[in-house]
Amino acid sequence: MKSGKNNMFDSRHYVPILKWKRSEQGALKALAEEHKKHITPLIQFVMPKYKLHEQFEDIVARAEKQMLQIPEKLIEVWGRTPIFVDVSLLFTTPLKVESLSIVLREGHKLGGTFIPAIYLNDDQEIKKAAYSLAQETRSGICLRLICSDFSDLIKLNQDIANLLSSSGLGEKNIDLLVDIKETEENGNKCTKYLNLSQRIPNLLKWRTFIFASGSFPEDLSKCKFDEENLIPRIEWISWLGMRNKQTKRDPTFADYAVRSPIYNEALQFYHATASIKYTLENDWLILKGKVKQFGIYLASAALLVKDARFYGEKFSSGDKFTAEKAKHFNTYIKNPEVKGTGNTEMWLRAFINHHLTVTVHQIANLP
Repeated sequence: MKSGKNNMFDSRHYVPILKWKRSEQGALKALAEEHKKHITPLIQFVMPKYKLHEQFEDIVARAEKQMLQIPEKLIEVWGRTPIFVDVSLLFTTPLKVESLSIVLREGHKLGGTFIPAIYLNDDQEIKKAAYSLAQETRSGICLRLICSDFSDLIKLNQDIANLLSSSGLGEKNIDLLVDIKETEENGNKCTKYLNLSQRIPNLLKWRTFIFASGSFPEDLSKCKFDEENLIPRIEWISWLGMRNKQTKRDPTFADYAVRSPIYNEALQFYHATASIKYTLENDWLILKGKVKQFGIYLASAALLVKDARFYGEKFSSGDKFTAEKAKHFNTYIKNPEVKGTGNTEMWLRAFINHHLTVTVHQIANLP
């Protein structure tokens, strides 16, 4: 997919869906180059954090200013290989259009391949901007379908036909991403929408076919303190079960790492608990902490590195960080005045980096 025209990746690839936040940026940047070859991230831009007494117009103005810095930062974090960009979480249509224009044009000038993600129900101004920029930068586009799009398959197919006609792009220039957001505990929702997606016309002709879902909870309220909690990675288990099930085309795996698939703007005002969120083969291991008690991170890390399920400090940048913090626990417990607990951003960066590395390894080692 280097040219953005006819190349593609197959089902042995990985598309993590990540917010453009510092933890995610650090997690991506720290990935080993050998793993980056098998990943094409989808980056969702988000509004900057509110400041006290700030007006709506001021927040939008700050977002516009930040967009100017994003193309260079994206390349610093990811390099010049393809990356999907999504503006759907930004607040206004003019901001979305302007952001697409800035990121794609400036990214193209810097040698990057930024592919805009659009939805069928996007405003026409957003679609027109994406189509024009896709032609200009030769990136193509990513069409992101959601559950409601499948409520009427006749209408869906007509909408897709209209998009192909309006964009001037063929299926070979478009990445098809079916994103069902939250899974259900039994995985039936994944199966339902995979089966429906197989009825999209010319499924084999699309540049790529990606299936995304997520089961990481919005918060850890159901997890217990002082004991381990295991949360099943339903999206991964379901995707494994979908492979080679007499489908027209196996989908590429996409997930939301250790974040909920539903973005809640209000949560930025809440402090996260100092909890370990560690990806295992089929589960997440949660060691729940308390708000702002960062020393708990060290205590939990010390437990984790002694666990047979710990992947080892050489496995990923995130695991190296965790192992170093575990070693620091004995020093800290003797003198809590000593710094070095790490903050929520640093720990989340480690958990995301570990998750991405685990998933790449799993996909690479499939039979």
